[in-house]
Amino acid sequence: MSTEIHSKDGIPPGTEIFGYEIERLLGRGGMGNVYLAKQKSLDRQVALKVLHPQRLRNPAAVDSFLREARAAAQLGHANLVAVHDVQADPERKLYCYSMEYVQGITASRLVQTQGVLKRSQALHLIYQVAKALGHAHRHGMVHRDIKPDNILVTQNGSAKLLDLGLVRDRFEQSAETGSRVLSIVGTPEYSAPEQHRDPKQAVPASDVYSLGATLFFLFAGRPPFVGDTVIDLIVRVATEQLSYPNGVPSDCRKLLDLMLAKRPADRLYDGDAVVEALKGLAEGRQPSLHPDGFNDGGTTDLGDGDEDFEDAETEGDISATELPAQPQGESSRASARRPRVRRRRR
Repeated sequence: MSTEIHSKDGIPPGTEIFGYEIERLLGRGGMGNVYLAKQKSLDRQVALKVLHPQRLRNPAAVDSFLREARAAAQLGHANLVAVHDVQADPERKLYCYSMEYVQGITASRLVQTQGVLKRSQALHLIYQVAKALGHAHRHGMVHRDIKPDNILVTQNGSAKLLDLGLVRDRFEQSAETGSRVLSIVGTPEYSAPEQHRDPKQAVPASDVYSLGATLFFLFAGRPPFVGDTVIDLIVRVATEQLSYPNGVPSDCRKLLDLMLAKRPADRLYDGDAVVEALKGLAEGRQPSLHPDGFNDGGTTDLGDGDEDFEDAETEGDISATELPAQPQGESSRASARRPRVRRRRR
């Protein structure tokens, strides 16, 4: 088998690679296409991400694809899409990894079909993603591409974060000229200013910015900044003052200020800090940059006692429009105690 299995429309249904039978295309991305596939050995459906043939021109992109997929496979969290298996066959020039198949639609599609979300719905989704990010940040990983298209929403309102750390290098070698071509890591509408300048400088606070831009989108139906060109957009993200449309709840604007600050030092610094800010907001407290129990300079560690975001204000029903039916999961139970928060220096 060769790279000829790839066509302009992707890999045809019925094609088998690495013991996976392709059923249909689920989505296209910068690094590769994602297919619904059947894992024949276990008779189960999975989401299979296959590296684009064009990426094979850059050995660093291939290495990054495999390295980050294997690293993501080491993480286990209810709000992260689990990575099952990573496969590489250099002779056939095929590289892929399989993930759990989650029935749902993206947060972007949810807003497109149902309109902007209610405060409770939006905060509940962001809370779940912040917990997933906190888990990843405590394990030394930065996502670099948080956006509505990378958040899956299930029938019962659960959020699943996709594509952990699967980003390409900032510079790629041009096969024809050997020159170095600038490429963007992440999605400009949702990326932090420091990530635009140098993707290698992306830190947990950069993910917080992207998560804040996603929350803004859930409220407003658009990202915080837009531009006629990518350069125009990047300049606006770095220099323009944030303004809020009427659809953004007034009590959430302080939270967004702390997530969308221009400088990383002025932002909530990781996913766990966002979780704590959201809990405070649910209790009627204004978010602050350095809440009680947190010290500047590292990631938080909430331990195993983290509870769900249970305040009634955060539990919003998400319509089942375009969502496949699936059994409701067990209802969350509030913990009687708040988790003890401790800091861990990097």
